[in-house]
Amino acid sequence: MTLELADGILGWCAVALCLIWLVPTYIIYQRYFHPLAKFPGEFSASITDFKKASYFWSLSIDKKILSLHEKYGPVVRIAPNELSFWDPEALSTIFKSGGRAMVKSSFFDGFTTFDPNLFGNRNEEVHALRRRQMAHSFSTASLISMEEIFDRHVMQMRDKLDRYAESGEKVNLKKIIAFYAYDVLGCLYGSLPSLLPYSMKLSGFLPIPWLQTLNRSRQSIRDTLMKAKDPETGKELTVPILLRVVEEMRRKLPLLEQGAYPYTGLEAKLPYMTACVRENFRHTPVFTMPLTRQVMSQSGTVIAGTEVPAGTNVSITNHALHHNPSIWGPDCDEYKPSRWLREGYAKENLKYLMPFGAGHRMCIGRNIAMANILKVVSVVLRNYELEAVDKDETLKIVTVGIGEKEGPLWCRIKKMSC
Repeated sequence: MTLELADGILGWCAVALCLIWLVPTYIIYQRYFHPLAKFPGEFSASITDFKKASYFWSLSIDKKILSLHEKYGPVVRIAPNELSFWDPEALSTIFKSGGRAMVKSSFFDGFTTFDPNLFGNRNEEVHALRRRQMAHSFSTASLISMEEIFDRHVMQMRDKLDRYAESGEKVNLKKIIAFYAYDVLGCLYGSLPSLLPYSMKLSGFLPIPWLQTLNRSRQSIRDTLMKAKDPETGKELTVPILLRVVEEMRRKLPLLEQGAYPYTGLEAKLPYMTACVRENFRHTPVFTMPLTRQVMSQSGTVIAGTEVPAGTNVSITNHALHHNPSIWGPDCDEYKPSRWLREGYAKENLKYLMPFGAGHRMCIGRNIAMANILKVVSVVLRNYELEAVDKDETLKIVTVGIGEKEGPLWCRIKKMSC
């Protein structure tokens, strides 16, 4: 018995000694001898993925990545084997010209939980085949055949808004627009309307980012228009921006008793509203997690003048890129739609705007999303007057990769008469 106890103690001592030797050795290697050791970043990020996980856990990964770049520069080590880039030139290399030499990382395996899909599929050949098969259904030309579906559900949404306008009750606009998005997608992809209450409850647990993106991008536009504040003074920007949007719509669009405005030509007809949409995409992007790729070339690669070893995960977070003063100027933290109306500005800077991703992996549903955003915003702002119930509420966006306004968006609504 004594010998067995002694053997047990010796065994545990051996394990402890191994750990005492291995752990410091691992930490020293990761921090000072790893191929990415030369890149700046937080100490803990160089030794464990838990640091990156904590960014998600804090519900502010987008802002955290931005703050790291502001502190450490254009290239930051955010995980033991991952570099985050802030340089606008990196966008083209990582997402556009990289091709099969820059494939999606294992991070995206989490999005294929139930079945392989276009977003999470990491096999470039399979992705290319599936995208070609689906491309026509998501093309701009196909929107013409879908528009009747959009308009039918806009009408249902308007019926709901009309009832709230007549009763004077407050309405959670966030939920109304979310229901619209679910209705449209349900019709396009064969869901049953009777299952909507259950699918809404389950949606928070399903890793389907394109569905949440379409849903939340609309609410995010509304949130920003109604609650945007000057970051320096806290002065409300809502009134001049919203009044200018409404004034533009009154000049360009007639009141509608029912239905929606045709999507074709809306962007050209409503340049200021389009500028607001673009500025919302820039200032408060919906998809906020780092878009990660893995360097497949055995010889490594060069990204924005930086040599990156083979096997390294590289990423760009659109919130960080969209708040880079070298692209957008010193006022990049302000919500300022007028920037998009400057001569040549859109042509020069749209290539850095990535609300739907970038390159050959850009979201295939972006045309559907944009059509519905413009339809819903134009119908609601042209035909209804909105008033926030809590005028002192401070807008808060939380994110675990998909940005969302925290809590409901309570409004009172009236129908416009002219």
